[in-house]
Amino acid sequence: MNLTGHILIVDDLETNREALARLLGREGLSSETAPDGREAIERARSGHFDVILLDVMMPGMDGIETLGVLKQDPWTRDIPVLMVSALDQGQAVRHCIEMGADDYLTKPIDRLMLRSRLAACLKRKQLQDRERDFTTRLQASNEELRRVNLLKSRLLAIAAHDLKNPLTALVLLVDQLSELGESSAPSIQKKTIQRIRGSVEKMLGILQALLDSAAAETGHMVLHKRPLDLQEMTRSIVEENQSYADSKQIELLHRVDAAGDWCVEVDDIRIREALDNLLNNAIKFSPPRSRVELSLERAGAWVRVRVKDQGPGFTPEDLRRAFGMYQRLSAQPTGGESSTGLGLSIVKQMVELHGGHIEIESEPGQGATFRLDLPSLRSF
Repeated sequence: MNLTGHILIVDDLETNREALARLLGREGLSSETAPDGREAIERARSGHFDVILLDVMMPGMDGIETLGVLKQDPWTRDIPVLMVSALDQGQAVRHCIEMGADDYLTKPIDRLMLRSRLAACLKRKQLQDRERDFTTRLQASNEELRRVNLLKSRLLAIAAHDLKNPLTALVLLVDQLSELGESSAPSIQKKTIQRIRGSVEKMLGILQALLDSAAAETGHMVLHKRPLDLQEMTRSIVEENQSYADSKQIELLHRVDAAGDWCVEVDDIRIREALDNLLNNAIKFSPPRSRVELSLERAGAWVRVRVKDQGPGFTPEDLRRAFGMYQRLSAQPTGGESSTGLGLSIVKQMVELHGGHIEIESEPGQGATFRLDLPSLRSF
């Protein structure tokens, strides 16, 4: 049975190199040659060799010095080395074995001995490669487990922090509702129930943000795309946020720069969530009696959505961190609203999963504009 491997032959005599190459070829092994130690080191660093056949006595850099360099270099130290020596070089060979050589052959080289020593070295190399591959995979698995565990810890910390306030409010509101009794005015009961519903919706929003973030981080987010009219979706999102804007006396506008087809192929739930997040954030961080605008534009092969506000804007440091997970930026909600620090990172993940991209245009104190581009299904 033929052996398999690629061998580097190092010998200062061309006749010896050619003879060894022929012997290796008969065993089914491929080979390259080097006439001296320096070239051998260069070839070993740049190529993939399973064994090095290294002559002990060579002019200039001899085999002992060459072996020392090979065994100190992380790129070559794991390649098995067979020293080739004359019968009277036993002491030098023993020194080479102590330095890390795997075995030796004496000249003239016997084919059966060559095959036997090479087979042992190739087997060791194969086992080393398998062990290295296993170690690499194990390290990657450990890193993935560490990352997932860190993600779990962060999600739990955010859930514990951000669910505490709406849960506390919910308990107080239920107590108030119990104390009101049947004699209380229906309008007061209705208002209290609406506040309870608001707290529950806030908690559901926090939980959904955490679940979406975890799914995107672990690569388990599945998109269900279909053609969708983005103009209708954005109009609906603006209408749904109108009451929130009214509560802060914010003028909310929806603008489309031209009539026509605004069709994109998206997962409508995910893109609606991303756009609603952007608009909701714009309202959340805008001062009362300001303006928030959501607009649609055409930009070549893209449908562009802009969400513009007149809030505090972003500092240079905010812009650098804006799309990172769990980032609390310098701006604070203007109505005491809560923030998970996950919103913008989820928006970016959703947009990029659809083949789009998102950018922020902002200066401190000058408001902010989020520019979101999605591939269009129509050419303009």
